[in-house]
Amino acid sequence: MTALATPQPLPIAPAPPGKFPFGHLDDYRRNGMQTFLRAAKEYGDVVRLRFGFDNMYLVNHPDGVQHVLQTGNRNYGRQSFGNRMIEIVTGLNLFTSEGDYWLRQRRLMQPAFHRKEVAGFAGVMTRSALEMIERWQPAIRQGLPLDMHREMIRITMEVVGKTLFSVNLSDETSVLGRAFTASTDYINYRFSAPFAPPLWVPTRWNRLARRAIQDAQRILQEMIDERRRTGRREEDLMDMLMDVRYEDTGEGMTDEQLRSELVVIIGAGQETTSNLLTWAFYQLSKYPEVSDRLLDELETVLGRRVPEIEDLPRLPYTRMVLEETMRVYPPAWALTTRDAKEDDEILGYRIPKGHLVFILPYILHHDPRFWDAPERFEPERFTPERVAERHKYAYIPFGAGPRKCIGNTFALIEAQLILATVYPRVQLDVQPGYQVEMDPAFTLRVKGGLPMLARMRA
Repeated sequence: MTALATPQPLPIAPAPPGKFPFGHLDDYRRNGMQTFLRAAKEYGDVVRLRFGFDNMYLVNHPDGVQHVLQTGNRNYGRQSFGNRMIEIVTGLNLFTSEGDYWLRQRRLMQPAFHRKEVAGFAGVMTRSALEMIERWQPAIRQGLPLDMHREMIRITMEVVGKTLFSVNLSDETSVLGRAFTASTDYINYRFSAPFAPPLWVPTRWNRLARRAIQDAQRILQEMIDERRRTGRREEDLMDMLMDVRYEDTGEGMTDEQLRSELVVIIGAGQETTSNLLTWAFYQLSKYPEVSDRLLDELETVLGRRVPEIEDLPRLPYTRMVLEETMRVYPPAWALTTRDAKEDDEILGYRIPKGHLVFILPYILHHDPRFWDAPERFEPERFTPERVAERHKYAYIPFGAGPRKCIGNTFALIEAQLILATVYPRVQLDVQPGYQVEMDPAFTLRVKGGLPMLARMRA
């Protein structure tokens, strides 16, 4: 009788040499993105990195990404430093929760983000863009640069405030707007300085963050109370979320749940879309042939009128410009780490229970195996034919699988309408001599802002 062969243990993923006693921590502190890029380039599709006593597995191939985010997603929880950091600021919500609670919230909130619901906000988006152009006129007349990153933060804050609460959060007098800006800045700070003192230590950053969290919670509760007391309707996202009911109980969200969901919707919607538009205007200033083709499409379809939601299917190149921008500069450049609940296998390597797995869309989006000349800005990569030829998980600007960003439709519609409103009317060029750099913290911002000179088009 032939003895059965003993199964061979799975190999351990390769690892770059680390430094005693903290492994790759010093490299990460100096330049986290470059540490990950170098590890992926030199060590392959699954790389083991050590941060102190924790091993983290960087997954760099679409097949492995599909396993973590889709086919094996139930094995990967979200109890990581990054998720806990966001929960401190926003509370338990659709972004920070997992398991049954997450699924229940997702099912409850999904209808509010359907395209037909978002379409009702198109007018808010285009009006905000036209008002922004009007605000630019003094700088245009004087030839002064505009900080495009700051301008995009302002307009996306205005849009999210008006569509969510029917309030202009970008107004300088808005305490709530300042609170959200401070909270987002704090999250970015903590992701760039993960070993900073915890929130209860009275550092300057922590004091500002605690005040911002308290202000946001207080004002949101006042708004909820006012609507419940008066029955006033605004037909905004807040109304929709106050109206939704759980299928099993027929009850709505508690005030605490509602506040927590509103906070994360504002933060995620404003931060990522502002970065997307900032990088899009930067890329258009670098690639005149792309700019010319975009202008041709906008002129052919719109003439001189303001775009409407019904125009978007007839503006495919406008969408492709934004999709290619998210490939080159994905606002969510690194997804929140996942912890393995049980031992697993990814691309032939053992992933031990309790260890962390993380995915960087930035690495996937610049992998020459899936993108020809990946540093080149080429919106034509996103024609339907070329998309169909590509691995579905080589491009994940909004994540993927069951936890794909619930607001992705809202963000793309907003970005398309703002771009299609602004670009035919204003020419934007980076201030001569200015060196543009990335700032990869929680999201991928432009380091130090983006000064651009604006001129009205003929």
